[in-house]
This record gives sequence, structure tokens and C-alpha cells, in this order.
Amino acid sequence: MDFSQTPLKIRIDLEFALDETERSTHVENMKDVLLITWHGIHELDIFPGLPDTGGQNIYVQNMAEQIHDQYDARVIILNRGGFVHPYTKRMRDGMSKDPQRELYVLHVADDIKAFVRKEYLTGALIRNAVPSVLNQLPGDFTPSLIVSHFWDGGYMGELLGETFKDAVHVWIPHEPVGMKKAPLTEEEREKHGIFIRERYEKRVTHNAHLIGSTSKLVRKDLELAYGRNWDEKIIDVFPGVDTERFHPVKKKCFSDATGRISGQEVREHAEYLDLPEELFKRPHMCEFGRSDVLKDKDKAVEVFAKVAKSTEDLNLFLNLDENMEPGVAKKIHETIEREGIADRIHIFSPKDLPQSGPGAHILPDIVKTAKLFLSMSVMEGFGMAACEAAACGIPVIGTDQIPVVTDVIEPAGGGKVIPAKDVDAASKAVLEILGLEEEAYCEMSRKAYESVIPRYTWKEIIQNMFEQIADKGFDLLA
Repeated sequence: MDFSQTPLKIRIDLEFALDETERSTHVENMKDVLLITWHGIHELDIFPGLPDTGGQNIYVQNMAEQIHDQYDARVIILNRGGFVHPYTKRMRDGMSKDPQRELYVLHVADDIKAFVRKEYLTGALIRNAVPSVLNQLPGDFTPSLIVSHFWDGGYMGELLGETFKDAVHVWIPHEPVGMKKAPLTEEEREKHGIFIRERYEKRVTHNAHLIGSTSKLVRKDLELAYGRNWDEKIIDVFPGVDTERFHPVKKKCFSDATGRISGQEVREHAEYLDLPEELFKRPHMCEFGRSDVLKDKDKAVEVFAKVAKSTEDLNLFLNLDENMEPGVAKKIHETIEREGIADRIHIFSPKDLPQSGPGAHILPDIVKTAKLFLSMSVMEGFGMAACEAAACGIPVIGTDQIPVVTDVIEPAGGGKVIPAKDVDAASKAVLEILGLEEEAYCEMSRKAYESVIPRYTWKEIIQNMFEQIADKGFDLLA
């Protein structure tokens, strides 16, 4: 990897991408697609782990790229802007273009020129931004398909559908309100804006043409929350794995694997992060996911603290935006100090683990070479990070609140399900996997891989999505 290299995806102004004549000719026979991920910090170069910025953003980006590549569509991803990116310091406004694709990210400001967490968004903020969105979309942009995400994106999609009347609107809630509020107290529900979500989510559920389900929990939750079965509208749009980034490397378990990451890659990772090379050569387990109190990252550290008492050569790698989640960070550091394990835990900030450009291979390389993946999350719409780990042939331990673990990985024999918040059960599961003989460990690794590949590759998911859309009476590919 050449770290002096320019990142693959760079921001350029739309007006310099194509002149009007070239653009009209280029897209004359091309279907336009609009993806809406309104909250969070979506960029062509994503920093997973920022608040409200994680699996959903990777999901949207991979979906956009696959739709473009598979169906030759011009794709625009719409995201709330009007504030400076916390790492790049770029003002997030206007259009950014993938230089290799007719794929753009459009950042549009609303009435508040600052980052706003999704819990504090309101219908008025979204509604008032619609004229700016329409004004900044290209004049010849007429989407055949609008795919919106979460309640705020769904509401924006509904409002834009009043202008783009021929567009099919597929709303993907990811984690409907019932799933979100189940583990919360009444006070916490107020803090997380549950009642605002319920109001607008119910509206979008009724008004969207189709609803994309990322797991059986979504189907069940929509039925419980909004009073009836929605099967006539629901299609399955599971999260997928970018298999160029996440794939097995352990040759002892996979005969066609590439082998462990090279010494050169280890040196590059260490140099990029200004860390000792030795850190990347030690046996390790990992926990990755966006910075969110519901991920229970502090519980994962408690699990490791118990495991560390029985193992001498195992480290833990996890990611956390400590500035945005100071309460979680405080709990983690208290456990580290109390247990005396500071030399065995390394916490990466989101800027350490970019999605593309320099440093982009660090996160997948850590996952590929891990002994196991642990998630103590108490609420997931699917569990993308666990799915990516399984695609690397890594045994997965996850709570009973992570659908891909409970429904896919564990039934196939590729991991273990433990009760949410149960540190003792999780530490026991970790030690059981670490104690497996090589043949049994490799068998679990292979079962983890086979449980998600090829079913959860983006090519399969997007092809299946359009087939289901056609089956519901909207044939966009005719």
C-alpha cells in the first residue's frame, strides 16, 4: 500500500465533472436513482464510528455503488450538510463526485448549521430543507427509484415524491421504533426522540410504496407497532458484505485464502497509526461498530477483562469516538485502570480507520486476523460488523439482539449467541472458542464464512431487490 497515494474517491465540483451537453448525452438512456441517508456524516470517504455514522452509511454507499455498476444508473446520495466535517474540516455543502462513476453525494443544509444527532431531528427541519434539496439537484435529474433510510430519510423521500411523482419510493427503516425503544427506560425514550420517530415513522410506513426489511425483526416490529401485517409492501433488502475488503486470510482454515497479512502491510499500518509493529502481530479479538451507547462497548471491555485473567497473550482492538461518547469512554477507561490491562487494549478513533484511501485496509486486516469477533450490542437492525467478520471466516459472539448472529451465523455453527448485558456468559463463550482445537476452530471459521457468503454479497442483494420490486408490480428494469 502506498500511503502517499491520493485517495481513490475525491471531492470535485459537479460543474467540472461534465459540461451540460456531455451530461445530457451521457445520461439520456440512464435511470436516475436517489438514495437518502439524511442524518449522520455521509461522505464518499466514510469514517465509520462517528456518531450516527456506521453500518447504515456503509450499507448506503455499497448499495449506491452496486446499483450504478450493475444497472448503469446515475446515483445521487442525499445527506444533511451545512456543517464542517470533524476530521477533514471541509464544509459539507454542494455535490461531491466519485471520479470513476456517475455517483454523487449531495450535502444540503437545513435551518441549523451544525451537526445534529438523529435523536434531535424534527419533521420541521426536514420539511423546511426540501426546497433547498430540489434547488440543488441537477435540473435533468428524474429518479425512477428513491431509496430512503431511517425515519428522517423516509420523510424526506415522501416529501420529494410529491415532485418526482413517477418515482418508486422504497423506505428502509433499519431499526423501527419498537426495536429502538425496547431496551430504553421512559426517560431514555424521551432523550432518544422516540415519540417524534413514532409519529413520522407511522406516516412513512403507510405512504411509501415499498418497505425494505433488513431482518425478520423489522417485519415483526412494524406489525406490532403499526397494527397490521405489512407483507404486501415488504421486500427483503439485507445488508451486504464488500468481499474485496472482507474475506478470509487464514490459510490453515481456508485452502484458497491469501495467508496472513504481509510484513509490509503490518509496517504500513503501524506507520499510519504511529504504533509499534508488534501490536499487529499479537493474537487479538475485536469489537467494531459505531459510537453509540446501545453498542455496550463498555460491556465488551468488561468481557475482555475477565478473559484476560485466563489468557496472557490476547489483546482487544475496538473503535470509539471518545469525544462524542464521553460517558462510554469513562466506563471503559475505569475498567482498564481497575483491571490493569492498559497494555492489552487498543482503542481506535474513527479517523484511524477510514473507509477508503490511506489506512483503509487497517480495519479489515484487523478483523481478518482476529481470533474472534465480539459484539455486546443491545439493539441492531441486522448487525453488519458481525456479518463482515463472518465473511472473513472469523467466529462471532453476539447478543440475542443481533439478527445476523441469532438467525444466520449461530444456527450455521459459526458462532455463539449470548444474552444481552451478560458479561459472564460472553466471557465463557470467548474462552470456549479460544480453547478449541485447531480442527474444531477451523470448522467454526468455515461455517461462519459459509453462513453469509455468497448470500450476503451486494451483487446478490441488489439483483434480488430489483426482482422483488418487480414482483410487487414496479418493474424498473423493463
